Amino acid sequence: MKFPPERINGVYGYRTPFAMKNQETWDSAQQYGGFSMIIFGIINGFFCAWSYLQPMNVNNQNAQLLFLVIGSVLMIVIDEVHLRKLFNRDGTRKERL
Repeated sequence: MKFPPERINGVYGYRTPFAMKNQETWDSAQQYGGFSMIIFGIINGFFCAWSYLQPMNVNNQNAQLLFLVIGSVLMIVIDEVHLRKLFNRDGTRKERL
């Protein structure tokens, strides 16, 4: 979030086809995606600490992995919905009324 990739690349950053439409969608995706990654990382950290403190019937590692996968998918969905609210399908910014 503080040092996002400045140019569109295929190596690192929040890379989805819609986020890579143009530089404006890329910049917005990096800023919002970085924020959501921090939020989901904090939530995952709390869940990890809680799963070690609470006895569970399932394996702690499997529960953490499941939460990580669900959180990642949820984060991508939330980020894509945010981008679709700001930009048209062709990548141009929607006009505000």
